[in-house]
Amino acid sequence: MLDPRGRLEEGLRYQRLGMLDEALANYRVAIDEASDPEVLSEGYCREALAYRAGCRWDEAIHSARRSATVALAARLDEKYAQALNAEAIVHQERGAFDAAMTIFEIIVRMRVSDKLCGITFQNMGAIAAQRADLDTARKHFRESQRCFARADYPWGEALAMNNQAAAALDAGHLKEAEVIAGHAVVAAKKVGDLEILGGAMLNLAEAIAPQRRLDQAETLALDALRYFEIEENDLRRAQCYRVLGDIKVLQGCRDDAVGLYSRAVGLARGVGSEREVSRISDAMELLAASA
Repeated sequence: MLDPRGRLEEGLRYQRLGMLDEALANYRVAIDEASDPEVLSEGYCREALAYRAGCRWDEAIHSARRSATVALAARLDEKYAQALNAEAIVHQERGAFDAAMTIFEIIVRMRVSDKLCGITFQNMGAIAAQRADLDTARKHFRESQRCFARADYPWGEALAMNNQAAAALDAGHLKEAEVIAGHAVVAAKKVGDLEILGGAMLNLAEAIAPQRRLDQAETLALDALRYFEIEENDLRRAQCYRVLGDIKVLQGCRDDAVGLYSRAVGLARGVGSEREVSRISDAMELLAASA
């Protein structure tokens, strides 16, 4: 019989395999049985991250705020910062960058662990990259890597590679993105996290497709899609369908591309991601203009 801490670890194991229902079931048992506020705050925080992975935004924010309330009452500064981070990531995923940055800037001014500081700078860098502020993105990524090195945190290093590959893609540096995403795939496999692995494979597909390595790109994007279907992560699925649509355009299969873009935009709208809707809509308009 697992104690609450054991339930948290069991839930994390399921979450890294993309089995979110099983993860949430373990987190809920841990929350119900916890008497230690540190364990209770951690349980709510992990519940928030699992809800976020499933694009259940409102539930994720609710759990993150419950985690923060418990941590604040018990004066658990690190747990409080973790709860703030869990909420900020939801805003980031939805494209509400100002709301996310407000919280991230609070965290980096707190006394937190190198691990959490690294994650926060990593997320800030990703937002800067998506805003096309590449100098700021690189600065945040470098600071993040220094934090992860001090923390000896391989999961964070895999995350860092993924975000840097995405930033290189945003800048149009395809070869750089290809190299970094390839390293990220290896790192994600080592830490056994399917969400990071799926993201790395999708980044790699997006980097090599314009280089006309279309069969390999399609295989990578389909593999990433399978991982995100396990998680039922509709935002990531939308990104996969967009990249697969881009590949079909390059293959000259216009009708297939339209179908994939349509599925992508429906999923993106369903989870309220304005940024992804905009990216897919731009791709659809470009395709229509080339008819």
